[in-house]
Amino acid sequence: MADALMVAEPLGRFGRLRTTEASVAEDVVSRVYVPHQLSPLDREPLDARLNAVQSGPLTLGYLAYGAASKITLPPTETWIHVSITVAGRTRVYRDGVQCATTTGRGSGTILASHQAQVVECDRDTAQFVLKVSRADLEDHLATLSPCPPVAPLDLGPELNLTHRAGRSLLRTIDLVCAEWDDDGVIATDGNSRRHAEELILTQVLLASSVTHQAMLGGGSQTAGNDVLRRTVEFIHDQAGDLPTLADMTRVAGVSARALQLQFERHLGCTPSEYARGVRLRCARDALLYPGTEETSVTDVATRWGFYHLGRFSALYRQTYGELPSQTLRHALRR
Repeated sequence: MADALMVAEPLGRFGRLRTTEASVAEDVVSRVYVPHQLSPLDREPLDARLNAVQSGPLTLGYLAYGAASKITLPPTETWIHVSITVAGRTRVYRDGVQCATTTGRGSGTILASHQAQVVECDRDTAQFVLKVSRADLEDHLATLSPCPPVAPLDLGPELNLTHRAGRSLLRTIDLVCAEWDDDGVIATDGNSRRHAEELILTQVLLASSVTHQAMLGGGSQTAGNDVLRRTVEFIHDQAGDLPTLADMTRVAGVSARALQLQFERHLGCTPSEYARGVRLRCARDALLYPGTEETSVTDVATRWGFYHLGRFSALYRQTYGELPSQTLRHALRR
């Protein structure tokens, strides 16, 4: 029964910890994330589990203690931890004052790198915990905005998972975990993994709420026709390299929000949606004119950045009125 539970949990193939001993749980979780103190809040034995993977600058893990617990974290100038509650509830304290409460798939918290904090978890609490260096997150923020980031980066304690950016972050983490569990393209292909890492960092920044938001918004920045032209040309020229939003903002020289407003105003879509349309047309060309009889829909889809074949087929059919397999089958007959 325990083995079945491990498989059912996110990242179940990557178990780092399964114990009833608080000292063992404290040691293992400290080594994966950051040194801390773990204190059970009642006499109920722990059922502590940690499944975790390392992906570029990110550590992504699924953590549950199985008993009411208190985690005391010292300040650290190096790391930022994002805790996304997927079940149960937590309470977060800074300097003895409660600053956030999280609920399953409704909210999370960002644990500041420069303050001591205490997190109390209910018995049924389970969380996705992201660990990223503050320097990497600030560097990523710099790629999304022409303004220099404020240091130290302050993301605030609360992360709303019911708003648009928070829902996107949760969906992306669910997808990434499923890809690792299934040995999918994101887990096995370096280029795909890099895009997923950048997407998670972008969504963390957009879902949080404090000082950096002005840098990601349009503000007084304007994007003229040259910005739109440069970005569109870049998307077409680099479609095969699967450019990210960060790549586009570097070329455009404006913030992510300003670039999005320019695309929506003139093209009726976001930069990412436009890039997806370009990649979809490239995929269609590859299916219409396959190089060899060994060409497959899977090969074409993943080559152009579509890693979920069901969604790719649905989008393709909606756009072109037939399934990608039908396009390829007719082309091979010719």
